[in-house]
Amino acid sequence: MDLHKKQQMHRLAVLVGGCVVCGLIVVANLFSLQIIHGDEYADQANHLFTYTSTSAASRGDILDRNGETLVTNTTVYGLRITYAFWEKDGQNDKILQLVNMIEADEDAELNDTLPISSGRYGAYTYTKDTDSSDYTSMQKFCANEGWDTDMSADAVMTALRERYEIPAETGMTDARKIVGVRYQMDQEQFSMYNAFSLASNISMDLVAKISEQHEDYPGVEVDTRAERDVQTEYAANILGYVGPIFAEDWDKYKEEGYSMNAKVGKTGAEQAFEEYLRGTDGERTIETDSRGNVVSENETVEAQSGNNVVLTLDINLQKVAEESLASQCRSISGARGGAAVAIDVTNGEILALANYPTYDLETFNEDYNELSQDELTPLLNRSIAGTYAPGSTYKICTAVAGLEEGVIDADTRIYDEGVYTYFKGYQPRCWIYSSTGHGHGWEDVTGAIQDSCNYFFFETGRLLGGDKLESYAKQFGFGDYTGLELSGEKKGRVAGPTARAAAQENDPSLRDWSGGDTIQAAIGQGDNAFTPLQLANYCAAIATSGTQYEAHLLRSVKAYDYSETVYTKESRVRSKIEAKDSTWELVHEGMAKVTGEDGTAASVFQNYPIKVAGKSGTAQVTGTERDNGIFISYAPYDDPQIAICVVIEGGDSGNNVAPVVRDIYNAYFYSRSGSDSVSDDTGNYDVIA
Repeated sequence: MDLHKKQQMHRLAVLVGGCVVCGLIVVANLFSLQIIHGDEYADQANHLFTYTSTSAASRGDILDRNGETLVTNTTVYGLRITYAFWEKDGQNDKILQLVNMIEADEDAELNDTLPISSGRYGAYTYTKDTDSSDYTSMQKFCANEGWDTDMSADAVMTALRERYEIPAETGMTDARKIVGVRYQMDQEQFSMYNAFSLASNISMDLVAKISEQHEDYPGVEVDTRAERDVQTEYAANILGYVGPIFAEDWDKYKEEGYSMNAKVGKTGAEQAFEEYLRGTDGERTIETDSRGNVVSENETVEAQSGNNVVLTLDINLQKVAEESLASQCRSISGARGGAAVAIDVTNGEILALANYPTYDLETFNEDYNELSQDELTPLLNRSIAGTYAPGSTYKICTAVAGLEEGVIDADTRIYDEGVYTYFKGYQPRCWIYSSTGHGHGWEDVTGAIQDSCNYFFFETGRLLGGDKLESYAKQFGFGDYTGLELSGEKKGRVAGPTARAAAQENDPSLRDWSGGDTIQAAIGQGDNAFTPLQLANYCAAIATSGTQYEAHLLRSVKAYDYSETVYTKESRVRSKIEAKDSTWELVHEGMAKVTGEDGTAASVFQNYPIKVAGKSGTAQVTGTERDNGIFISYAPYDDPQIAICVVIEGGDSGNNVAPVVRDIYNAYFYSRSGSDSVSDDTGNYDVIA
């Protein structure tokens, strides 16, 4: 055998030996797989992984005190992607196709909050301000990825394209569409545990198209969802609206069991009564094998709607209050806005909280930019967040304090000289002196209330002193919350030595309290600043001779199917202003004279069939040419049921405001619908109810 053949045989032997070794290794592995670990691997292959997805429950209805539905739900359709069924391979192409279909649907809303333009003009740009929540969320995302948070829009898009493996040949506009959805999926933690809401408010045409092509888009499902349906154009500030959970609030809502794509109350009753209105989400269980293939799916927990909230609000009274307030504001040259509050004096239930200007909840999102820039601030809930000097309406508090502290009594008579000259350096005038050049002459307490005599209350206030006056104001609830459930209520500010000293801690430039401050506070000027709701509740306490209830908007909560009442709001006494019966009789008599034959509001309530008590106020506003007009009132005089406060910014006088009070009384006492006129031009009234 020559050398060449020996080499060939040697190579063949090595090859055969290698094959034998490989064969032995394969046999050994098969033996291990099938004999030694066979049962273990079989169990793993057969093991099922279980995941749970959430199906959102609808919110409960909001109704007024008479059972009229104010907010309910309407069925809308959207597109949802379920992770277990969604094919990850080729998902960018699927997303682009879906986005194009959604954009072709006129009213459909794509879930895409990436604040970057589509790049149609050669470069990407940011579409939101740096202080917007969308921009802030994007910065957090970049930080989590280890990217520079101050990158340009182009740089962010370049990084996102790389992250989501979008080919270079994909155009800028198409890339933006894909990136927007992929980014949103990451933001909402799209996973086995969180389905992704791709679009909302889609048309039935798109529903049909997706249903017909469901095999082309595995995991994409038509999502039926209940959206809020506001059924009144009134009470926008009271009802409020719902919205998605902001990223910065997610930890709080997550602890309370919310899903990431849930909608929650943002303002008004929607926010205040969230715990009752939110439903119990349902659950769907999905089982997959170890390869991710779906084996089964079942609805394990049925979604249950939220409970229904019944408000103390009377929507018909609210309608009249809003319309009358708007009409009166528009009729007064220079009026800037206002508020009207009506409250049940027997329990603190709020019957109306009207604002002007206001807005329409149905178009709120579309109108937001315009509303937020409006100089008349229609988004401000003036009834609970606007604070105003009470003017002469405060004189009732001064009268109660003076009578109870003994500095005046029923027989006290003070001569109004027109100019109050007790202090050398500060000598204010009675309002009548500025018009006529003389004072009211001799006044007792009821006459001083009737004529709104500044001089009488200057002297009463001086005799009382600032501490006593401040103490009584606080008893009437001024400078504190009323008990209202809505967020945004202001505490207001009480004038007095204690409040001034506290304010000086934050602003040392404020001067010390003086006697001049006391007499200004006594007529409702100076540091006094209260909300219309506080003034209405103050009037309610006067009407009930000192019993003041917590103001509240919730009346009861009904089960989701109205089968039972699950909660009833109990009225609670907030404070009791202890005063003699004679004190209350005197201030009641004085307020009755205000609307009587010679009172400051006589022209408004002339021939009115119900005896009404009231007090007008004209409050000076620094830096403006026109005073605010204020009127507080309760009725009926002999059996008080309702208290009202109306404030008109720039209304000039309380008498200009009183017609709104009269219109609310008309609706409350005489009109079943709350909108019918019950008087003719002669002032004659027909009782309807």
